[in-house]
Amino acid sequence: MKIAHWESVKSLLHQALQLPVEQRAPFLDAGCASNHSLRAEIESLLAADEKVRASFMESPPLANRFIPGIDLRPTLEPGQIFAQRFQLVRKLGEGGMGEVWLADQISPVRRQVALKLIKAGIYDSPVVQRFQSERQSLAIMDHPAIAKVFEAGATEQGQPFFVMEYVPGMPITDYCDQKKLMVPQRLELFIQACEGVQHAHQKAIIHRDLKPANILVVEVDGKPLPRIIDFGLAKATTPSVDTDEAFTRMGSFVGTPAYMSPEQADPAGQDIDTRTDVYSLGVVLYVLLTGTLPLDMNRVSQSLAEMLRTLREEEPQRPSTRVSSDRAHSAAAASSRAATPAQLASQLRGDLDWI
Repeated sequence: MKIAHWESVKSLLHQALQLPVEQRAPFLDAGCASNHSLRAEIESLLAADEKVRASFMESPPLANRFIPGIDLRPTLEPGQIFAQRFQLVRKLGEGGMGEVWLADQISPVRRQVALKLIKAGIYDSPVVQRFQSERQSLAIMDHPAIAKVFEAGATEQGQPFFVMEYVPGMPITDYCDQKKLMVPQRLELFIQACEGVQHAHQKAIIHRDLKPANILVVEVDGKPLPRIIDFGLAKATTPSVDTDEAFTRMGSFVGTPAYMSPEQADPAGQDIDTRTDVYSLGVVLYVLLTGTLPLDMNRVSQSLAEMLRTLREEEPQRPSTRVSSDRAHSAAAASSRAATPAQLASQLRGDLDWI
């Protein structure tokens, strides 16, 4: 396929996908004119997209085959075919929730995806039911700053898995430091991430684990763009917080202590809403501006009570004060932001301190 033709296909397809179904035919009439092969190709891709969305929304309920104390997960290896249509390439990461693999989807379309398999032993019937209802919420998000969830399903053992857009980027803080972006450039990237979070909040979806590792930056045509990953997965894959069991089963918290809000860290609290994501975004912004966390959670013991006390009672230094007072760190932080320590403190003083 010639590059010019492929660029036309991509451009028209992207625009058509943003339109309601009933408006696509008139759009293609104008966009394709007499180029019948171009129109046929785009209509074929639109039909394939609708087929994938339909199967994503209407797939049958998950079977719950969880057996306490028994790990039913199959052994995953590179080259293995998973769920009959995903060839595993390499493991991207592993944590308390599960593991993520880079995979080549081989049907009905060919593309690279991130395959997240939820570990056995951390879900039960209520979680599977919540997973089912959350799939539809994840499917309706459509924003350039949010990595797409293509589909969801379950293994033969009943373990939930997600098929997500593969984002070959790096954490927003690492990207900004590596590129030595100035404060205005960092703010521009951060605002785009905030717009993605707002889009999800408007659809009543809360992330619950916003942190640099979940806000990746990719370059498209030389321009950096943020992509938020794992949006909504915490709610879909964790037990209810109605009891302490939600925390004992997970072995810790739903989220990352250094970035979570006080109400999210409190097992007795159930008042989790969009503000907890806003709090986490504030921590990410603080790190983007200063290079350090607002509160040093590393010095806090593993006690939940002590962590909550720190979150509730300790007041972080303003960003400008932090970079001015910590001489050992301020020179490196300023250099990564293409400024001197005095210039960086001046840039942060005022509105950014208040924010």
